[in-house]
Amino acid sequence: MIPPLSLLVLAFFDARFQSGPLGQACGGGDPWARALDAYPARRHHSPLLQPGKALGRYDLADAASAGRVVAVARATGIGGFVLDCHRVGDQYLTGAECLDAWCDDDFGLAFRWTPPAGPATAADVAALMAAITGFSTLLADGRQVLVVNEPYRLPDPAGTVALLRQAADAAGLRGLYLVATAAEARGGLLDAGFDALLDPGPAQWRSCKPAELLNGYTFLQAEAGQADGGMFDDTIMTYAHFVNSRMVDRPSRGKVLPRVVLDYADWPDHPQGGATLLASTSPTLYRRFLAGALTYVAQHFPEDERLVFIDSWNHWRQRSQIEPTTQFGSTVLDETANGIRQGGYVALTRVGEPTPGRSPGVDYDAIAALCRQIEDELSLSA
Repeated sequence: MIPPLSLLVLAFFDARFQSGPLGQACGGGDPWARALDAYPARRHHSPLLQPGKALGRYDLADAASAGRVVAVARATGIGGFVLDCHRVGDQYLTGAECLDAWCDDDFGLAFRWTPPAGPATAADVAALMAAITGFSTLLADGRQVLVVNEPYRLPDPAGTVALLRQAADAAGLRGLYLVATAAEARGGLLDAGFDALLDPGPAQWRSCKPAELLNGYTFLQAEAGQADGGMFDDTIMTYAHFVNSRMVDRPSRGKVLPRVVLDYADWPDHPQGGATLLASTSPTLYRRFLAGALTYVAQHFPEDERLVFIDSWNHWRQRSQIEPTTQFGSTVLDETANGIRQGGYVALTRVGEPTPGRSPGVDYDAIAALCRQIEDELSLSA
């Protein structure tokens, strides 16, 4: 059980796995086939994983299937999903209606919006507010969480922030907690009115050097057929270096929330090269990554703004999903639950003593000793 701290783990969620309005608007047919029909084109591309029996190839338009997905997420310790806002004609679709019936105060929904090219318009923002209003939403600082993707595309960030807040007031929302996907707080987005920043995804922000710097000898090997020439086109990062580069010296970067990544490989969307891949991934390192991220936000963020994002619950096409798979079963979900528990216990000792609200019969000294043991483990793995 997680200690009573305001630590909330959210996972980005693809709601297009459905036969409902969002699935039809995004192409119809079988969304699982579209997500999993790619085959590795190069030697260093890992094949896509397949859904395991625990959830299978669900249809979110089926209420029972959507309920099972939310139930598994809850059992893992995740507090909600972040849904993408898809522009369809003059409106936005999110798929939130498929999940909302299973949400409550302990599990809610947030949203991610990618601004259109050019200045945001009042009509576009009003359509966005209409799409995210009326659901069991996740709150930070008492306001609805909205992630703004690729914020540097905005020609006028401050103007867009003002427009979003005005539209939220007009829609009857209790305000917006605006999170911009940007690696450093020094870019001026906080000054423009965003409440916090969020680590971009691996393809948007390559936070460490490639695993192998290719040289002339490698080129000759590729020419002779002894190495895959596609490695010249793709960026491959070692997972351990990637994790360390994300978490080291975070306070110097400003108010940036962590994004925890299990795996990543976007080669299906880059058939001609230019993919981003993580190599030598490890569920154990992922668990420590998650625990460390929770400890960090507990130390450096206000109590009602302590959010940690998992890169994806079900982005199967990028191998970043944490749903059960045929190949590995529920191993990753187990490590997710363990990481959330470990991070919570470590944060309990770092944030402050639980007095005067100590419960009788609880051995807090034993808990503190366990926390120190976990901290030592995390330090050794860094």
